[in-house]
Amino acid sequence: MEQAIKQIADDFGQPVEELLSVVLDNMCQSQNVVGLDGLAACEELSVQGCGIASLDNFPNLQALRKLLLADNRIGGGLENLAKLTNLEELSIGGNKIASLDELKPLEGLKLTAIDLEGCPCADGSDTYRHALFAMFPTLIFLDGTDVDGNERLIDDDDDEDDEDEDEEEDFDDDDDEDEDDFDEDEDDEDDDEDEDDQVARLSAGIDDFDEDDDEEDDDDEDDDDDLGTANLVGPPMDDDEDEDDFEGGEDPESEDFDDEEDDDDEDEEEAPAKKARVD
Repeated sequence: MEQAIKQIADDFGQPVEELLSVVLDNMCQSQNVVGLDGLAACEELSVQGCGIASLDNFPNLQALRKLLLADNRIGGGLENLAKLTNLEELSIGGNKIASLDELKPLEGLKLTAIDLEGCPCADGSDTYRHALFAMFPTLIFLDGTDVDGNERLIDDDDDEDDEDEDEEEDFDDDDDEDEDDFDEDEDDEDDDEDEDDQVARLSAGIDDFDEDDDEEDDDDEDDDDDLGTANLVGPPMDDDEDEDDFEGGEDPESEDFDDEEDDDDEDEEEAPAKKARVD
């Protein structure tokens, strides 16, 4: 057994004293348990089909929770296991245990699962089952079934561990999703802020453009007003030319007026003459 344990340690790359699980099923043949003293951290030990007939000198493995000794030649001496105070599961089916009294030394252990199937004492009767459930108040499974006869399909401890792992994974997934949602929300907020900034800049640009257009329109209107006034008034005239034109304009009218007066005088002179001739 000792050589087989060393080989397992080498395969796992760990010291013997750090091994948590050791399976020696059908790997060696020995009537006595030997070479197990170094398994100080071992929690699960399986020594099935190894020809063990005596449990004398079984080591005090305080970390051990699960011990599988099925299919050996054990007929008694279970009191050597009473020192395994943390033991929860014991499988000794297929051995030579003929009486339930052989298990009484283990009553102080908080066993949750016992397998005696294949032993002479395990007849499967109600008396047998009631006796063992009464002997071990913490017992949940006997020979693979619970107190109501429901079959144990899988290792409950492994199932609970798997459930815990699944819950942790679900929790981690939820955290990742929350972070993604938070990041997406932040991205959306940033996008909204960018859009608002763009809209604000665009609006400001439109206002500036409108103001520029208004100023240009005002300038155009002022230019149009100046042009209209210029058309109505005409081009500016020189003062000397205006005076000459004004003087030149007055002479013809004055001459015409003088001519008319002269004509009137002549007519008046001719009128008395005509009157004289008539007389």
